[in-house]
Amino acid sequence: MRFLRPNEHAPSVHWIDYSRLLRRGYRALLFDLDNTLCLWRAGELGGATRKLLRKLLGQGFRIAVLTNASLPKDHPVAQAFVELGIPLLTRTKKPLPFAFWRALRLLGAQKKEAVVIGDQLLTDVLGGKLAGLYTILVEPLSPREARRTKFNRLVERLLGRPIPRR
Repeated sequence: MRFLRPNEHAPSVHWIDYSRLLRRGYRALLFDLDNTLCLWRAGELGGATRKLLRKLLGQGFRIAVLTNASLPKDHPVAQAFVELGIPLLTRTKKPLPFAFWRALRLLGAQKKEAVVIGDQLLTDVLGGKLAGLYTILVEPLSPREARRTKFNRLVERLLGRPIPRR
């Protein structure tokens, strides 16, 4: 069960104390995409999220985004990450740890410097823990999500995660 217990919880990526993470030596942020940074099947990356990512890059964080989804390179969300200079790893097969380790290599970061931030226990938190990383669980942005994710949510509730308030 310890692999399903995040190190921290936050209502959203906008509520995380990134300054505290910097003070504690964390320099690499590995974000989940769907329902963490943007809505599932979103046509674009929101302005507030772009602003947050720019601010974090300006503070010296190295950032990568990992998703199990397949996203074409010409998709507006993928293009937004290209414009920001943030690597986007798709079809990552989370919770397997390999994509997390690949992201660390891309960022030139060590495990002890990295934080995984995502909305799912069974992919983001479990994958981050299997990779040996610090994890922060955020609430999903929306109840609209893939069927497989809805099943994961049911399992999460059986494991004790409360249903998020909307």
